[in-house]
Amino acid sequence: MAIENPRQSGPVGNWSDEDSGARIGRLLQGARSAATLSHKLALLDIEAQHRLAWHRSHFNPNQPRVPAGHPDGGQWTGQGGGIGIRLAARDKSIVGALLMAALHAAMLRIEAYRSKNGLLDLFERKIGTVTWTRLDGKDIFGSNSDSPTYKNVDRAAAEAMRRTLLAKYPDVMKTEKIGQMPNNAVFHAETTILLRAARENGGTLAGRTLEIYSDREICNHCEVVLPKVALELGNPSVTFIDKLGRRFTMRDGN
Repeated sequence: MAIENPRQSGPVGNWSDEDSGARIGRLLQGARSAATLSHKLALLDIEAQHRLAWHRSHFNPNQPRVPAGHPDGGQWTGQGGGIGIRLAARDKSIVGALLMAALHAAMLRIEAYRSKNGLLDLFERKIGTVTWTRLDGKDIFGSNSDSPTYKNVDRAAAEAMRRTLLAKYPDVMKTEKIGQMPNNAVFHAETTILLRAARENGGTLAGRTLEIYSDREICNHCEVVLPKVALELGNPSVTFIDKLGRRFTMRDGN
């Protein structure tokens, strides 16, 4: 599902999308080096927490909702229909702005990782795919099997996962010529990061919820194989977000 670009709207209390967008832009400007990135992202997190705190302080569970049939149907509204509908739409755009800010911040983290590890060619073009998530306060990155950051332990884990998937899901995997797609999705950055996260968590991701960002679009083969990989790692709730902000959530093998 694609995330739409947030629309600018008027102020909500002491906050407005225009002001927030300007602050986010100032915080992220110049955050291209690994030395300044952590500080910039910390400030961005403070900005998001301030926004969320303001909304929580104004939340009323008994507040009526926008009537069905309206584009914002089901959302919280005020007693005045027109004013309430405008507030509901504005809340939606604020959430969209925060999601886009989080996406931007994740792409900066990935860009810093690429720069540090030489994952750009002579023309500054990206080499392979890089994924990123945070697990228990630790940054975890994933890469393709042809990346210099891909280690022997990654390959061994991917090959073991492929054997498991071939045995348990012959309707999904190609049991003949096992080196072909979709089987090779186990060597993609999206699988690598799941396997690395599981190793950091004692070999399982059971009971965990992860948001994983990728600086490329998720391929069709990953969409087929990744839910089974996650199922074998303890069935966590995982949402992949690609560079365009599209979200792919998987749970229970689907």
